[in-house]
Amino acid sequence: MDVRTQIINNVLGALVGIENAILDRIENALHIQLKDYEIQERCTEIVPHDGTNLGMVRKFIATKRLEGKSEKTLEKYQMDLENLVSTLNKKLQDVETYDLRLYLALYKENRKVSNRTLDNIRKSISSFFSWLNDEGFISRNPARALKQIKYDKVVRKPFTAVDREKLKNACEFLRDLALTEFLYASGLRVSEVASLDRNNINFLTREATTIGKGGKERKFYLSEVATEYLQQYIRSRTDSNPALFVSVKAPFGRLGKEGIEVAVKRLGIKAGVDNVHPHRFRRTLATDLVKKNVPIQEVAEILGHADLRTTQVYVCLDQESVKYHYNKAIA
Repeated sequence: MDVRTQIINNVLGALVGIENAILDRIENALHIQLKDYEIQERCTEIVPHDGTNLGMVRKFIATKRLEGKSEKTLEKYQMDLENLVSTLNKKLQDVETYDLRLYLALYKENRKVSNRTLDNIRKSISSFFSWLNDEGFISRNPARALKQIKYDKVVRKPFTAVDREKLKNACEFLRDLALTEFLYASGLRVSEVASLDRNNINFLTREATTIGKGGKERKFYLSEVATEYLQQYIRSRTDSNPALFVSVKAPFGRLGKEGIEVAVKRLGIKAGVDNVHPHRFRRTLATDLVKKNVPIQEVAEILGHADLRTTQVYVCLDQESVKYHYNKAIA
């Protein structure tokens, strides 16, 4: 069976309970959208005898997938590394530090990327060559001498109390009110929110568990306000979709990562608040918790961070707060 047909059949099989007329429209739309594409199943297994450069990249990706890296991270690795090996056009054993430096310099010159983007590419390269060296595929690591590329670090500010009030007032749908309060109170990543079902939430204890990065399970909590809005939203729904958040129009499909991002962005435009995205709610919670003297270790636990340094990057403390605590400490 053609892969495209199999995909369409799988999609239709997952849409249990939807009217046949709607299913027919979905099937026709899928056939039209996929007709110009050749699709093949992604190969994720390690091929032990493929010693080509691209083969080594595939082995590296497969290893990182087994380690629990997110698909988004793996896609970035693959894009960065496939471009690297095709540009270098030499055996990985023969790659010198100079080759990597030249590659990064030409990449910046030709593509006009920022130093931040270039440093992220450097990290992909360093991770790959460190793995090659650790696994014994190369005798020395040419990326070890690559220094971090400096870039201006922009302070990503959290929402102010006024910002959050504006967003709340701009909510036209009960779903958006519940969604924004949930994003703030839970501190979850947008992908984690998108994966939740209604029955995941314990409304009595105001807590639940989620599967975060690396497949790690952790508990999260909700405020009384977020719980109340969420219950009101769920009681108002007429659909049977198990998803915690769904679209506001029929057929009320699960609100995915992109859907959540679009919803809060539109809300920000309506409210007159700049740079509204799901991650900013997470950053705001982290900052508010630290301001209220919650230990940084507990904030890291709430956010699902394995490294405290990651949590420290999230937290934005205004200078007035810093000055107040300084004066209080030395008085």
